Amino acid sequence: MAIYSISTDRANLSGETSPQWHLDYPTKNQIIDDKELKEHGLLFQGWLLSKSLSSLSLVLLNGNETVELPFSRNRPDVISRVLGHEADNHRLLKCGFSERIKLKQSNFSLGIVENGKFTELLAGSVDGKFKVLEGKDKWLFLDNDTNKSIEQHTGKLKLSRTAQHEWKNYLLSLDKFSRSRKLPVCMLIAPSKEMVYEDFYPYKFSKKAPIKTLTNLVPETLNFLLPVEELKSLDERSFRVCDTHWTLHGAKEASILLTKKLVGASIDTQEVFKSDRYRSREVTGDLGSKLFPTQSHSEDSIVNFNYRQKVIFDNNIENFGRIIVMYNDEAKLKKTLLIFGSSSSYTMFHYLCRLFKTVVFVHSAGNVDHEVIDNLKPDYICMQTNARFVIKAPKFNDSVANYIEEKKCRFKIKNAYIKPVPKECEGYIKFFSEMLY
Repeated sequence: MAIYSISTDRANLSGETSPQWHLDYPTKNQIIDDKELKEHGLLFQGWLLSKSLSSLSLVLLNGNETVELPFSRNRPDVISRVLGHEADNHRLLKCGFSERIKLKQSNFSLGIVENGKFTELLAGSVDGKFKVLEGKDKWLFLDNDTNKSIEQHTGKLKLSRTAQHEWKNYLLSLDKFSRSRKLPVCMLIAPSKEMVYEDFYPYKFSKKAPIKTLTNLVPETLNFLLPVEELKSLDERSFRVCDTHWTLHGAKEASILLTKKLVGASIDTQEVFKSDRYRSREVTGDLGSKLFPTQSHSEDSIVNFNYRQKVIFDNNIENFGRIIVMYNDEAKLKKTLLIFGSSSSYTMFHYLCRLFKTVVFVHSAGNVDHEVIDNLKPDYICMQTNARFVIKAPKFNDSVANYIEEKKCRFKIKNAYIKPVPKECEGYIKFFSEMLY
């Protein structure tokens, strides 16, 4: 359910003929959900006093419509408190209005019409939690988010010296760990949508952007993947129009590139997915849902496969601390892949769990938990994060158990989803389960 707030800005009117008025509802910064807006509309309630009340109309400009708000309510409180008169039988007693209006767009304007002239009293809008930047052809991008995506892209926000130092230590630690354990590791950074589809973005990409600085810190011997050019050159669209994340086609390409980095170029990944079928459907996405009315776009969904059919364990923790185990005995490689990933990893599961027999996902945005590694003993490891997160380096020594404990203190934890598990998975499934209880 989308949650919105109502912004209002009262117009500055002066002169003796200007009416006295007040809007009881909506209040400034009032919170409302999309269900109420769509099913019942927004309540406009208040009062207006004017010597020429009988000859003017109160209206709401609602998209391409002008909706009249009739003076249909007696407001004795206004007559007595504002005018200081007896309310009984006062000629301005019926100065109140109260109507629910189903808004057609996010912006609205309240005003009066007198002698054919419109005078605005108040401008308002329905705003999501985060603002959304509209690019060319209605492509949506993040705006005023906590990671300051625009400032990063334009180079106004740079990678601090502290962050550079922390990233350098993290990447060197990954490289040393991989070589000492003889364990293939890859750092995968999902590029921001605006890096891949620059033509639709209102701002130019800066060479001083944090992600550019980061790429210069990567050791030559470390597997590193930032697939900007590969996603640009795909025949299919690689990012969703109304969402920050890549499409299934983008996720498939990232999965193939990751597998080749870890396993080698000899594996025929395309053969695995050649029979895949897709169906187009309208979806809003994490950006389209922030707008009012919501904006949607046609996106492909995979028809012939769903990774959820291969899930044998899911601790059902939201965001950081979530652990999902997928097991597919028919996968191309009879190996185990461990992902310390973020939200961009989820759509990759449709492809990775057909390439690797076991895929274990830990939602940590690249933070590494060595206790998980030691219990799982994977054949390959991927650290995955998103480009807009790079202003803060991941941790090379972290604890997913701490994420879970923190969630347990703040929220009621759902029961974990556990299927009968293969004997080879019993040990670490028990380990993951014990984190919850």
